[in-house]
Amino acid sequence: MSGAEERADTAATPARGGEPATLRALWARRLTRRNLARLAAGLCVGAAGGFAADLAGVPLAWMLGAIFLCMIASFAGAPIDVPVWFRMAFLAVIGLFLGESFSFASAEDLARWPLTLVGAVLYVPVGGYICFRMFRFLSRMDGGTSLLISLPGGLTAIALFAEEMGTDERRVALYHALRVALVVMAAPLIAFGWLGLPPPEGTPGHEGGLIGAWDFALLAGVSIPLVLLLRRMGWPVPYLLGPLVASAALRFPGVIEGGMPAWTVELALMVAGASIGTRFHGVPLRFFAQTAGWTLLGTVVLMALSFGFALAAHAALGVDLFAALLAYAPGGVAEMSLIAIAIDADPAFVATHHLARIFAVLLTLPLAAGFIRRLLAEGRDGP
Repeated sequence: MSGAEERADTAATPARGGEPATLRALWARRLTRRNLARLAAGLCVGAAGGFAADLAGVPLAWMLGAIFLCMIASFAGAPIDVPVWFRMAFLAVIGLFLGESFSFASAEDLARWPLTLVGAVLYVPVGGYICFRMFRFLSRMDGGTSLLISLPGGLTAIALFAEEMGTDERRVALYHALRVALVVMAAPLIAFGWLGLPPPEGTPGHEGGLIGAWDFALLAGVSIPLVLLLRRMGWPVPYLLGPLVASAALRFPGVIEGGMPAWTVELALMVAGASIGTRFHGVPLRFFAQTAGWTLLGTVVLMALSFGFALAAHAALGVDLFAALLAYAPGGVAEMSLIAIAIDADPAFVATHHLARIFAVLLTLPLAAGFIRRLLAEGRDGP
């Protein structure tokens, strides 16, 4: 499935229920023999990459190995794909894991969050403005495209919005996919290289052991209605947010105890990595190289800004520096949260701040529509 087909498939997913015939047609297209074969091949390549990286002792092996091998296979033209709809199923697993970290959150920790959440919201206009001015000065991209690639987050929503606005939606989608991949690959280098943190000895488990059957049934019984409600309301990432809220609400007061099996973290890491790696199928190398150059520049600027925000939170409030850096990094909420889980860097804090950033981006899009139309009109009227 190409990037355009993937986004069309995502856009076609009924957000508020949809007609049964529409749902049947959607799933019939997703579950064709060809698409299932490509999905199976993508998962096999991702698993091979993760396994090889794990043998080599690479930190976050199952995610990084899957990204690299799937990316190489995609550029080589291999018929592989791990589409967004499949990845969504694993967002629920990630949400349940993130909720586990609320079992150990203290009132003192939560008291710091309002100020750092303000920082996460402010990060969007500050980072977006700096990158927008930079791209307008250095590149030949139209103003609307420059603005949309400058927003730090919300890959799918921004790609769909770019198509609706008439900007270069292919470049916008590729830029944001590359940005997420770069941040995911850079995070371990910063953690274990620059900051000198000890690499994880294995996938962390829950201190209270595995969750019991009755506790899991209660957790599922609260999570599923929340997912359906948030989906009907049009909230972002409902498959992640619903289980996260349910798990946090039940664990913080101690209603349920115990965690999910640790191997499911590695599986979620692999699926997330393979999904990122297969996004580059069918992209011409020249177009990729040009966009990659701008992505690298923009990502370096945003990561420098992230470090500034993280350093301020660390100095003023005593927040763990790397947890703050993950919270403000311009990566995807699922990817950054998985990294936080894998290295035990306060995943609840990281996920909550990324959700705040996504909401800030989604609120920015309709406000930016008029400005983008003016930028596009200026481009058409210019020399």
